[in-house]
Formats: sequence, C-alpha cells, structure tokens
Amino acid sequence: MKADFEFMERITRDLEARKAACKILEAAEDASKEQLKKAYRRAAMKHHPDHNQDDSEANQKFALVKCAYELLANDKPCDELLEEINSWPGVVEDGKYNLDNPWGHFLWWREKFFGSEKEKKSNGKRSSCV
Repeated sequence: MKADFEFMERITRDLEARKAACKILEAAEDASKEQLKKAYRRAAMKHHPDHNQDDSEANQKFALVKCAYELLANDKPCDELLEEINSWPGVVEDGKYNLDNPWGHFLWWREKFFGSEKEKKSNGKRSSCV
C-alpha cells in the first residue's frame, strides 16, 4: 500500500511540475518542441536579469524559465522548479479540483483525458462507459 501512495505522489509531483512549467513559459500543455522553444525565448527575454535590474527576484525567475524549458523539452527535472511548486497551493488553476488528495487528482485526470459529462451531453453522444 505504501508503494501505491509513493507512486501516486511521484505522478502528482510530475504533473504539478509540468503544469507549473507551462505556466512559467506561458505555453500550452500540448505545445510542440518549436512552440516550447518560442515560449522559452519570450519568457527568457521577459525575465532576463539584464532587462529587469530593479527586480530583486529576476535571477530566480530566469532560472525557473530555464528549468521549465528543460523539463518540458528534454524531460530533465529541476530542483528549483520543485521548490517553486511547493510554494503554490495544491489547486488547479480554475479551482475546480484539489490535487492534495487522490480523489481530486483522479477527477482532474478524468476530465483532462476524457472530457466532462457536460461536454458529452452537449455533443449529443453518450459514452458507452458509465
């Protein structure tokens, strides 16, 4: 049972890290490598310490931009990104699901990959799965 919990924790942390990276780069979750590269360049220019000399957190923001790109483009996790995530609340942007528990994570995952029941009913088609 402990292994299941640890596995779920790793999956949740990876999803949170990827979501945070998309937020930092202002890129879509399904962005291509080319789109990620463009988003990285925009974010790097926006947060570069030379362009933000008045901002005391410019170096940290610039490092997070690099970490976010490395995670999304090359699957390289970054400690700074994980630390940043720890400072964020465990709620998805729209506030619909709480990712602090497995049930909230499951509901978020179900909607992300299979859509919501409202979308299915509005399409006029019903899922064969109940």
